[in-house]
Amino acid sequence: LIIDEAHNLEDEATEQWGLEVGERDLRGYFDRLGQRDGGGRYNGLLFEMAEHFRGSAVPLARQHEIGEMAGDTYRLVELGRENLADLFEALWKFLDVHAMDGGGYERRLRITGKERQAAEWRDVVLAAENMDMALQDIEGGLESLLAAVEPLDSMLDHDDLVVEISSDIHSGGELRQGMGWVSSAEDEDRIYWLSSIEQHVTMHSVPLEVSAALEKDLYENKECVVLTGATLSVEGSFDYIRNRLGFNDAREVRLGSPFDYEDAALVYIPDDVPEPSARGYQKAVSQALIDISRAAQGRTLALFTSHSALRSSYEDISGELSGDDILVLAQGVDGSPRQLIRALKEDSRTVLLGTSSFWEGVDIAGDSLSVLVIARLPFSVPTDPVFVSRSELFDDPFNEYAVPQAALKFKQGFGRLISSKSDRGVVVILDSRIRSKKY
Repeated sequence: LIIDEAHNLEDEATEQWGLEVGERDLRGYFDRLGQRDGGGRYNGLLFEMAEHFRGSAVPLARQHEIGEMAGDTYRLVELGRENLADLFEALWKFLDVHAMDGGGYERRLRITGKERQAAEWRDVVLAAENMDMALQDIEGGLESLLAAVEPLDSMLDHDDLVVEISSDIHSGGELRQGMGWVSSAEDEDRIYWLSSIEQHVTMHSVPLEVSAALEKDLYENKECVVLTGATLSVEGSFDYIRNRLGFNDAREVRLGSPFDYEDAALVYIPDDVPEPSARGYQKAVSQALIDISRAAQGRTLALFTSHSALRSSYEDISGELSGDDILVLAQGVDGSPRQLIRALKEDSRTVLLGTSSFWEGVDIAGDSLSVLVIARLPFSVPTDPVFVSRSELFDDPFNEYAVPQAALKFKQGFGRLISSKSDRGVVVILDSRIRSKKY
């Protein structure tokens, strides 16, 4: 097994072994089973049974019996919708009381024993238990329907119908599993949190560590495993990535870059930009971006660590630069990352502002990109539930966890500028801490 870009393996394993359920997931599940549209018509799996009997040899009495089973299950779905409204009203109220403002974008609240003691959490637990019972009842109705339909192979599209019902039973079980942590006892080996974007609340659960599971479920089953990537070492050592991935008994080799960075790239650190936490930092970043973009006539990619900082800069500079016939495009505002990259390649008088997905995997070779701006060192958000929980495993969480993580992310960002031996350009770092702090 060869895993390239292996610095992403921990995050990917965390996501794959994680559970996530939001209001849209549950509502979509109910809608697939049955719903009434604006015209008063009913559609969904439970209302399609009659179509599957067309031309079949199934007796009318049996058809009627299965139709009643579908109708009974739909009534359970409607009860589930009522519980859905109660659950997410309780979750929203809990977040409103206990979560900090997310700056207009996203709020996250880690759920620990402390949060579970809050009075409002009892309402959440009660609503979650009612939701779980509703899903169990629906699952029972679908299982009865499946048992009735499975032997009737003369039904139209019989095999597809059996697969669809089975899939919906499985989906309901996954939804129950994803929200089960709300009313169960806290598992010290998992991280729990709630998030909200535009009043849509989602329940999350991920493993605290993935190293042991990777070793048991992935590495041990292979004769050989190779981890590769351009950003696996910190200060010339693989210790950090070894510890995070449980890859302790490996041989290692560190190769030099094929690019001559000293000749191809200039690193520029302005000395008149305040530290990110200081007053005037955002204004200084915006002015620097205007000056840089004018000097380069576009051809610039600016990397941010938050959506709010990106939006502030976008609002500050887009009007100013439009007078210079320089187009400013922002991730999450003007299109997908692929569309924005294509726009810069087609017209070099363009400035791209990006967040997380632009820090890696973006290659813009040639003169279309000549300046890379790193607005802020890429430390994880200190309130992120996964970061906070994993930090608690270290004696010195900042130096042992936060700094190496930021160093690897910084390397990825830096790599956006030079993607071929003929590329040249400037990296501008607008975070003075890179010179003033010991790290």
